[in-house]
Amino acid sequence: MDLSAALGQLGSQPWALQEPCYGVLLKLLENIAQSPEEPKSRSLRKSNAAIKAKVLDVPGGSAFLLSAGFEEDEEAFKLPLDASVENCKASLESLRAHARARHDDNYRAVRDEKIAREKAEEAVLADMGGFARGRHKLSGGSTDAGAGSNKD
Repeated sequence: MDLSAALGQLGSQPWALQEPCYGVLLKLLENIAQSPEEPKSRSLRKSNAAIKAKVLDVPGGSAFLLSAGFEEDEEAFKLPLDASVENCKASLESLRAHARARHDDNYRAVRDEKIAREKAEEAVLADMGGFARGRHKLSGGSTDAGAGSNKD
């Protein structure tokens, strides 16, 4: 699977799965970009519970690692020492842009849902004769016959 397909698969998951996956993948690739020779940052153990839950169990997570240049063995995903760090950096930039776009999409969806909920609540209030956007449906009020008139 190529990078864009892996990101597409990740992006189709619920936001609650996407967000932590992006966080782990971004941190991993940033560490590699900053210290490309550090062997610790070039390996993800499959037995690590957090890695498994946040990346490997999320559809598209493993595919992203493979497309970024990682190789899978029985115990881990490892970025070989001879792997192109430039490919890893390009994957990092693609992931940043993708994660930012999905974050913005999620923000807009939450905002739109809130607006729709508020409009529905406002409509219920308006139907009940309550206050909604400055409209008042007051009934049964008495007026003072002499108020406002000058009879002298």
